[in-house]
Amino acid sequence: MQYIKFNKELWKKENINNPIEKICGIGTSVLALIFFGMVAIASIGFTSVIDQNSYAGEHILYEKDNVFLNILFILLFVAIAVLLYYFRDIFMKIPESKLKVGLFVYTIVVGMIWVIKVQCVPAFDSGQIYDTAAMFVKGDMTPMTISTWESLFEDMSYYQPFPHQLGLVFICEKLYQICGFETALPVEIFNVVCLALMYLGLQKIAKRLFNSKGVVLILTVILALCLQPLFMTAFPYGIIIGFSAAIWSYYFILCFMQSNHAKKALYILPATFLMVFSVLAKYNNLICVVAITIGLVVYIIREKEWISLALVAVFCIVAFNSMSIVVMHYENKSGVVLKPGVTQMMFLDMGLNESGMAPGWYNGRTIILYKKHNGDSEAATKEAKEDISKRIDKFLSDATYRRDFFGKKILSQWNEPSYESIWASQVKGHYYGKVDKESWLNKVYRQNDQDGNPVYDGSWGKKLDAYFNIYQMLMFVMFSVAMISFIRKRCNAETMILILILIGGFLYHLFFEGKSQYCVSYFVLISFFAAYGTYLIAKTVELKLPLKK
Repeated sequence: MQYIKFNKELWKKENINNPIEKICGIGTSVLALIFFGMVAIASIGFTSVIDQNSYAGEHILYEKDNVFLNILFILLFVAIAVLLYYFRDIFMKIPESKLKVGLFVYTIVVGMIWVIKVQCVPAFDSGQIYDTAAMFVKGDMTPMTISTWESLFEDMSYYQPFPHQLGLVFICEKLYQICGFETALPVEIFNVVCLALMYLGLQKIAKRLFNSKGVVLILTVILALCLQPLFMTAFPYGIIIGFSAAIWSYYFILCFMQSNHAKKALYILPATFLMVFSVLAKYNNLICVVAITIGLVVYIIREKEWISLALVAVFCIVAFNSMSIVVMHYENKSGVVLKPGVTQMMFLDMGLNESGMAPGWYNGRTIILYKKHNGDSEAATKEAKEDISKRIDKFLSDATYRRDFFGKKILSQWNEPSYESIWASQVKGHYYGKVDKESWLNKVYRQNDQDGNPVYDGSWGKKLDAYFNIYQMLMFVMFSVAMISFIRKRCNAETMILILILIGGFLYHLFFEGKSQYCVSYFVLISFFAAYGTYLIAKTVELKLPLKK
């Protein structure tokens, strides 16, 4: 079985002749290693945690870890990986089809149990979206004129400042029309299905990129142990739905890049459709559009397939304009013309300012500026630019403050091991009412009242937090190993796209609005590369310390 033998080529420089691909491959790998390697090092010594006091809200605390114990966990993880690799003949007998079916069924079963048990009632942004979708199904277009319940917006429609949220409304409306329900439970179940499909897509991508059953096997185990996205399925928002579609869009792009047959351009059709779906579910997934476009351009230069530039142009144009089409659809249907809304410059202003949660997290500045100027986006953006200029001056003149602000902003997002996956449903209502004291959900949730007394049992929650902390640290360390390999191998255009998605997510949330919740989908991708890093290090250690069976 050749695929289980040590392959020194995994660590040698890949023979990539195109200089642009070499430069881009090294550059993306180095950047990813710097960004997330920094998080890996920090995760050994520190952990960002959500303040469990009920009055604190999304307030992030920074706690020290036991460095010695964390290093032992890393060594133990490597030892287990090497041991399992030693007995690889046993595991390699498992058909890949069973790995895929097994992970898919496992994700569906565990996810369904969780969302049905939680039955989370959406609130704030998600609450507005699902209320709107339910009303639109009945033909009631009132939400286009006035906010239905949020006092923050008073007499203003939620979609005046945030028209891009109509993309998720459109998806939910169609889902409600199919299932006939008006609660968020169908969307939460759809979250579970999308997560299972995301994992299946990553397994197929791993096989295509690494051509190793060993990597697919390790990835299957790692994804099964990645519990944060499973808990996030109870949060009815577009994070999981959108990223799952983006992963499958990339899969078809990968098929296009690796195919030689004459009709390979047909792969762009499902890729474009899925990316449109991804952007509608979560507008920030335009990051994936940019990453795929860059990778495709590098591929076209490498292969000299200049005619494919037209396909890339179509992919970009459709993806970038899909949200505008949906907004126009609802404007025509309601007779209400929406204003441009909050601009990215206003989100940048928010991301560069302090917040009671953590540096650069939500502070209400976008809506404050928007309302201050009576919905005049141009005037609000002008003031945002002025404030950004002041913030830049502050960062440039005070190095200590700059390091503290961005250091805490990075760690509060990427080094918060739970990614708010449990907290997201814990702070919401439940369709069945309060959590029963005898329920196992009472043991999962952790929260203190204003006097510091525990509201829930929280015994399982404490163990889960400890598990999240160790798992996250291991994933970032193994991810760093994978990036070192890619620097040596000169990663190609195909692999570069996934790394660019991570770099784009890191940079966007570094400067714009931050939140650990937004990073959970990127963490799945980090775990994807961590599987490859684990595979490499297990093979390398066995080579240095050869064992005879």
